[in-house]
Amino acid sequence: MSNSNNNTGSKNIGYEFKSLISKLREGVHPKDSQELLDRMVPLAVQYINKCPDIFDSPPPLTEDDCLDKIMTILESNPMWGEEDKPGSVFHEHYVVASCEIEDQRMRDLLSNLILFSLETDAQYVPLNEIGQQPSRRSRSSIKVDNTNRSSCSSILQSNGIGLNGNKNGMSVKPCSYDPTQTSVGLGNLPLPNYILDTTKQNNVNTDHDVVQNAIYSFMGVQGKYLKKDVITGRFKLDPLTMKTISPVQCGMLLRLSELGYYHDRVSKFSNTMTGYNAMGSMGQAFMAKLKLEMSEFHGQVALLQDQLNAFRQTQMRDFVDRDQSWLDRQREQLTLMKLLCWYMEPLRRMQWLTKIADACQLKKGGDLASVLYKFLNNGDPMINKLANDLLTVSCGPLVRMISKWMLEGGIEDSHGEFFVESLDEVGADRLWHDKFRLRHSMLPKFITLELADKILKTGKSINFLREICKMEEAVKGRKELKYVIDNHVSHIFSYVPDTTWHAAIETCYSQTSKHVLDIMVGPHKLLDHLQGMRRYLLLGQGDFVSIFIENMKDELEKIGTDIYSHDLSAMLDAALRCTNAQYDDPDILNHLDVVVKTPYAGDCGWDVISLQYTVRGPLATMLEPAMPTYKALFKPLWRIKHMEFVLSTKIWKVQMGNAKALRSMGSEIAKATYRLHLFTSEIMHFVHQMQYYVLFEVIECNWVELQKRMQQAKALDDILDAHSKFLHAISIGCFVNTSTNMESHLEVVYENIISLENWQANFYQDCFAELEARQQMAKTIADSEQAGRYGLTTVQKMERDQERKIFEQKLITSCRTLEGFAVSYGKAVGGFLLALNSSDDPNLQLFGTRLDFNEYYKKRDTNLSKPLTFEHWRLSNVFGTSKSHMGGRYSMHPQTPSQFANHGHTQLLSWD
Repeated sequence: MSNSNNNTGSKNIGYEFKSLISKLREGVHPKDSQELLDRMVPLAVQYINKCPDIFDSPPPLTEDDCLDKIMTILESNPMWGEEDKPGSVFHEHYVVASCEIEDQRMRDLLSNLILFSLETDAQYVPLNEIGQQPSRRSRSSIKVDNTNRSSCSSILQSNGIGLNGNKNGMSVKPCSYDPTQTSVGLGNLPLPNYILDTTKQNNVNTDHDVVQNAIYSFMGVQGKYLKKDVITGRFKLDPLTMKTISPVQCGMLLRLSELGYYHDRVSKFSNTMTGYNAMGSMGQAFMAKLKLEMSEFHGQVALLQDQLNAFRQTQMRDFVDRDQSWLDRQREQLTLMKLLCWYMEPLRRMQWLTKIADACQLKKGGDLASVLYKFLNNGDPMINKLANDLLTVSCGPLVRMISKWMLEGGIEDSHGEFFVESLDEVGADRLWHDKFRLRHSMLPKFITLELADKILKTGKSINFLREICKMEEAVKGRKELKYVIDNHVSHIFSYVPDTTWHAAIETCYSQTSKHVLDIMVGPHKLLDHLQGMRRYLLLGQGDFVSIFIENMKDELEKIGTDIYSHDLSAMLDAALRCTNAQYDDPDILNHLDVVVKTPYAGDCGWDVISLQYTVRGPLATMLEPAMPTYKALFKPLWRIKHMEFVLSTKIWKVQMGNAKALRSMGSEIAKATYRLHLFTSEIMHFVHQMQYYVLFEVIECNWVELQKRMQQAKALDDILDAHSKFLHAISIGCFVNTSTNMESHLEVVYENIISLENWQANFYQDCFAELEARQQMAKTIADSEQAGRYGLTTVQKMERDQERKIFEQKLITSCRTLEGFAVSYGKAVGGFLLALNSSDDPNLQLFGTRLDFNEYYKKRDTNLSKPLTFEHWRLSNVFGTSKSHMGGRYSMHPQTPSQFANHGHTQLLSWD
C-alpha cells in the first residue's frame, strides 16, 4: 500500500517536473525563469529522494559541465534574443534557487537530471513511465540501445551506477579533510560549495563596479562601462563591457551619466583657460561663484564615494573573519536606485548652472549683470536663490566701483566694464561736459538712466572740485556711506529703489551737488555772469547797444581790413561809462571785450566787429560749451541792429532831409519818391516787428523762465540744463540753425535793404546833380540878363535839354530798379511767411500773422492766400503731429476739374 502511494507521488512529481522542463525548452522569458527554477529545483530534489538509485555510480557529469551545456542549449533557442542573455540569467537564477542545497552529490544529480531532461525527455524512461520503479537491467538496456543520445545519457549508460554513489545502494555522505582530526581517514566536514561562493562574489563585484562607474561619471571621469563621446561630450556605454551587465543597469547608468555631462559644461565655463568664460572682474567673481558651486557638488560626490568605500571595507572585514554565511548577510549598500533618487536635485541645479553659464559666455560688466538679472523671479525658489546668489557675487566689483567713483571720484576699471568712462584725450576745460560719460552698453538693466545719471554727476562733481576748484573736501559721512554701499550689494538690483543702498546713493548725490552749486553761485557768481551775457551778447542792454553803435559808426562803415581792435576798446569803454552798464559789477564788465574777426573780401565793419564775453577758471569749464551758441546768436541779433541802423540813420533820415531840398523837383521825382517811401515803410515795419519779437517775445520771455528754474535748482546741472534749454529756445526764435529756409529768406530781405540804401544814395545823387544843373542854368540866365544878353545860347539849351533827357531816363531806370527790389523783397517775405505758417511752433505761426496783420502779402502771393491744405497740416501742428522737414522746397499745382471728380473732394494742392 505504501509502495503504491510512493509510486503515485513520484508519478505526479515527474509529470509536474516534465511540464516545467517543457516550458523551459519552449522559451520562457529569462525574467520569469526565477519563479520557474524555484519550483523546478524542489521537485527535482523530491524526485531524486524518491528514486535514490536512479544511477548506479556517481553522476556522469559535474555540476559545472552540466550548467555550461544547459546555458548553451538555452542560448541556442531562437525565441530569445541576444540582448536577453538567457544563459546568464538562468545561471544567476539557478544559483539563487539551489543555494540551500549543500550536498555536492545532490547538486550534481540535480544538474544532470535537468540537463538530461532538457536535451530530450522522450528517451528518459523513468520520467515517461514514472509510475513504475525502473530496474537496473531495464535502465541498462535503455542506455545500451540509445547510442545517439546526448553526452549526459551516454555517460550514464557507460557507468551504470545509481544516483546514490554506491553500487550496493548505500548512501554515503561526501566528506572532506578535517585538519583537527587525529585518526586516519576522512573527516566529517562537508565539501565547500565553491561555485556558489564564486557566483555570489562575482555578483557583488559587478554591482560595486557599476556603482563606482556611476560615481565616476558624476565627476566627468570615464570608467569601465561608460566612455565619453568625443563630439558631443556625453557619456555612452562601452560596447565591450556592456554585455556583462543587465539592460536595466545600462539604462540607469546612462541616466546617471547625464549629471557628469552638465558637470563638464560648468567646469569648462569656470576654467579661465578655455576661453568660453565671462570677462573682467565681474566675470572673475562669477566664475569664482561657479567654482564654489562645483566644490560643494564635489563634496556631495565625495560623501557618496566614502559611503561606497565604507561598504567595501566592511565587506572585506567580513570576508577575513568569514563563516559559511558571510556572503548572505544583507548589509546597507549604495545601489543605482539610491543614486537615481539622490541625483535629481544636483542634476536640476547643474542644468540651470549650465544654462546660466551658456548665456554669460564672453559677457562682462553691466552686460553680464543684465543677463543674470533675467533669471530672477521666475517662480522657482531654488532657481531664484541661485540666480540671486550669482548676481550678488557678480555685482560685488560693480558696487565697489560705484563706491570709489561717488566718494572719491576715481575709476578703477582695468577691464572696461564700469558704466562710467573717462576720456583721456579730453582736457580739463571740458571736464564737466565731455570728460566723463555713460557707457550705455555696460549699464545694467536694473540701474535706471536717472540713477546712472546721478552716479555720473556725483563723481564728476568731486573731480570738478578737486581738479578745477582745487578743493579737497570729502563728502560728509563718507565712511558711513561707504559702509552702506559696499555691504548691501543685493540691494542694487532691487525692484523697488527704496533700499538703504539707494538712499545712500541719493544722499551722496544731494550733498555733492549742493556743495558744487553753492560754490559756483557764491564765490564764482555764475548767475551774474549769465545775466551779463544776456545783456551784452544778446543785446539786452538797449542803451548800451545804441551808444556803442553810434560811437563806432565810422568804424562800421570801413572796409574790414582797415579796422583794428585796439581802436575799438576805447569806444567800448566809453559806451559802458555813458550808459546804465556802469552800475554793473566790475568783475562782470571785465569779461566783456570787442573783437575783430578775420575779414573776407567785401566785408565791412558790420561783418567783422563783434562783442565777446570771456570766461575763465571754473566758469570756463561750465560755460565753455555754450559760448559757440552765444556767438551764433549774436550774429542775427547784430544783423537786425545793422538793418535798423541803416533804415533809421541812412534811409529814413536821408529821405526826410532831402524831401525839402528837392521840393522844386517834386513833380518829376514824385513817382519814385512815393514808391521809395512806401517801400521804406514796409521794410521798417518788418524790421521793427522782427526786432521786437526776437528781443522781447523770444529772449526776454525765455529769460524770465530761466530765472524761475534757476531759483528752483537743487543742483548745478539743473541750472546748466535750464540754461541749455534757454539757448535752444532762443535759437529757434532767432531762426538760427533751423532746418527750414527761413534764414535764406531773411538774408534776401537784408540784402534788399542794403541794395535800397545804395539805390537811394545813387538816386539822390542824380537828383541833386540835376538840381544843381538847373540852379546853375538859372544863375547863368540871371547873370546874362544882368549883362544884357538876355538868355542862353543854342548850344547851352541843347546841352541842358540833353542832360534833362538823361535825368528822365535815369528816373525811369531807377523806378524799374526800385520795383525790382520791391518784387524780390516781396518774394522773400512771402517765402518767410509761408515758412512761419508751416512751422510746428505756434509762436512762429502767430508771428507770421502779426507780420501780415492786414493781409497785404496774402493778397499778393497766391500761396499765402490759399487755405491750409493737407500738406500744410503735415508741416504744422494743427493735428498735434510733428513736422516732417523736407530738404528742398516744394511746389503746389492746382488740380483739374476731372481730378476733383475722380477724388470726390476739393483738395487743391498736391506734392510735386
